[in-house]
Amino acid sequence: MIVKTGALIAFSAVAALALFPTAKTGDGGAKEGMLATVVKDNLSIEAQVAGVFHAEDKTRIAVEPKEYRGDLIITQIIPEGASVKEGDPLLQLDTKTIQDAIEKAVTAVDDARLALQKAESELAVTQIDQAATLERILKELEMAERSHEAEVKNKEFKLDDKLKEIRNSENSLKDSRINFEQLKKLYDERELHTATETILVERARRQIEEAERGLEKQREKLEHFKKYELDIDAEKKMLEIKKIQAEEKKEKVSFETKVAEKQAGVQKAQREFKIAQDKVSRLEQDLEMLKVLSPRNGIVFYGSLTDENPLGDVIISFGGGQRNLRVGGRVQTHETLLTIASMEHLSVKMQVRENDIQHMKEGLPITLRPDAFPDLNIRGKVTKVEHIASRDEFMSAVRSFKVVGAYEGVHPQLRAGMNCRVTIHVDTVAEAVQVPVVSVFAEGGQYYCYVQEGDRPVKREVKIATSNGKAVQIVEGLRPGEKVYLYNPFKG
Repeated sequence: MIVKTGALIAFSAVAALALFPTAKTGDGGAKEGMLATVVKDNLSIEAQVAGVFHAEDKTRIAVEPKEYRGDLIITQIIPEGASVKEGDPLLQLDTKTIQDAIEKAVTAVDDARLALQKAESELAVTQIDQAATLERILKELEMAERSHEAEVKNKEFKLDDKLKEIRNSENSLKDSRINFEQLKKLYDERELHTATETILVERARRQIEEAERGLEKQREKLEHFKKYELDIDAEKKMLEIKKIQAEEKKEKVSFETKVAEKQAGVQKAQREFKIAQDKVSRLEQDLEMLKVLSPRNGIVFYGSLTDENPLGDVIISFGGGQRNLRVGGRVQTHETLLTIASMEHLSVKMQVRENDIQHMKEGLPITLRPDAFPDLNIRGKVTKVEHIASRDEFMSAVRSFKVVGAYEGVHPQLRAGMNCRVTIHVDTVAEAVQVPVVSVFAEGGQYYCYVQEGDRPVKREVKIATSNGKAVQIVEGLRPGEKVYLYNPFKG
């Protein structure tokens, strides 16, 4: 912890005596060896924090099939902690499950192929029926049109016949009138007025009258024929043509619908056939994934290395946990099984308390002391400072910040997840007058030291500036060379 001004950190007298010159006491009542000399020297401002080595360069290993979903059984697995090179085998998973799935998918392809052939046959039959029906209708239409054309011609012939009959009747009536006039003239000239001649004249007159009535009736019939009978047969033929044309349109619409349905059925069958083929292809590719090779050089870790913990790498396993990462273990697809991490260049993740974060910045020098190798001091620097706080524990009021560091050189003995102590060298105060932390006492918002004057202790007010947790800079109240007590001499 870094202290600028304010509360001081508890620091043992034994540690103080190891850092500051001491003096023996005389009659002043001081305990033997419990005095420290005020010195003027450079004061290093440092923060001591816990750190964990973290693998930045890592690759997640998971079986991520394109089609298969479900559990897989491990038949071979590399031991955790093993060093691997690119292309080395890591995992072998049982192939039976996917092979069974492939067999089912192949059967589905055969079924889809038959369904497609059936749909194509139905479409072809519908198209043949359509062609035959439309050809029949066109023939009927052609015959109806020819029949209508013939009826139009026949109508003219019938009208001519009627007109010819009338002309014949008119000519016959004309002849009868001429004959009547000649007969009457003959009889008048010869003065033949016997009963016989009279009968003949009357008979001729009646014949004329009957011919006139017959002609009139023929004319009436002609008008009736022209009005009611002349066009009826042609109209019947035209109605037949329109009926056939309507049937043609109806059949065209009906067949267009049927053909569209059959074509849609063919397209659907084609899609299902393609889907079934693609599924087989994907399953065959999935089968190749069951032998997992290392994509890189590195160290094998079981599960996933995550940096959610602010101190560094944590191994996260899934489902049944790492107990499933064994021969015979059942694992899931799309889950991280292994992590291949490089140990050549690890980072160090630290946790700095909120009252120290103000002094943290990128580029500050650090010294690392791995717990596993206490004699190893590694130099490095701060590379990243997070400015969003996280809590140490759930519902804790204490906040901390993530700080990341990097070190110089290559240390092959280090592994991700190892703990270390980190000294962050924040600043150096040159030529600072300083005393041990334990020699400074707070009272009523003021700071005091107990200074040896002669052989007796004297309470003296001092002003402090900064501290590194071991020594405190004194800016007023003490001079280098004076002696201060490491305890309150008035309390015995």
